[in-house]
Amino acid sequence: MMFPMKMMTPSKPSKQTSAMASKIKNKILNTSSFFKVSLKNNNKALALALQAQKEKSRQLEMEVVYLQKQVEALCFELATKKYKQRKLLLILKNLHSNTLQHLNMAAELVSDNVRLQLHFVSERQ
Repeated sequence: MMFPMKMMTPSKPSKQTSAMASKIKNKILNTSSFFKVSLKNNNKALALALQAQKEKSRQLEMEVVYLQKQVEALCFELATKKYKQRKLLLILKNLHSNTLQHLNMAAELVSDNVRLQLHFVSERQ
C-alpha cells in the first residue's frame, strides 16, 4: 500500500523541530564563540603573567649574583683583617716580651748600682 502524497510533505511539527535544532545550533555556536573569546583573553593574560614572572626571575637571578659577589668580597675583606690582626698581635707580643726583658735588664742595673752605693755608704761609716 502506498501513502498519499500529502503524507510525504513535511508537517508543522517537523518544521518546529528543525527551527529548534537551528536555535540550539546557534546557541552552541554563540556559546562556543564566547568560550573562544574567553580562552583567547585568558591566554593573553597568562602570557603576560608568564612574561612578568620571567622578568621577575631574571631580576632575582641578577640580585643573587650581586649578593654572591658581595659575600665573596666581604669574605676576602674578613680574611685580610684576620691576617692583619694576627700579625699585629704577634708584633704586640714581641713588644711586650722585649719590653719586659729590657725592664728586667734595667732593674738589674739599677739594683747593682743601689747595692754598690749601699756598699760604699756602709764602708764609709
